Amino acid sequence: MNQTSRYIVKGNQLIIEETAITFDFPIVQVVEVSDMLVIRLEKPFRVIYNENIFGVNLDEKKVKWQIAKLKYSTGESDCPFIDILIFEGKLRLNNWCSIYLIVDPRTGEILERSLPMKY
Repeated sequence: MNQTSRYIVKGNQLIIEETAITFDFPIVQVVEVSDMLVIRLEKPFRVIYNENIFGVNLDEKKVKWQIAKLKYSTGESDCPFIDILIFEGKLRLNNWCSIYLIVDPRTGEILERSLPMKY
C-alpha cells in the first residue's frame, strides 16, 4: 500500500479521501502534477493493454483521461507504457517499444511523440 496525504494506492484501487476508483490492473506508478495524478497500470503477462496511463483529477476525484490508442510503424502490438516522469518540465511517458510521448497532464493530449528507433 502506497499512501500520501491526499491519496492511497491499494492494488488496483486509487483512494482519494473517501472516493475509491478501481482499475482493471494494479497501479504501479503515480506522478502528481498540480491537481492531477498520472497513473500507470501494470498489465498481466501476455495481455495486450497499451493504454495503461490515466489522468485522475484530485479535486474532482475522477478519471479525466486515458492515453490514446496508438499505432506503431514498427508493427509491434504489445507496447505498454513502462515509465512516467517529468523531463525538462514536461510530462513524459516511455513505452516498451522505445517511443516516448510528451503529454498534457490535464487533458492527456499528446503534444509530442518520438520517432521509433531503428534496429
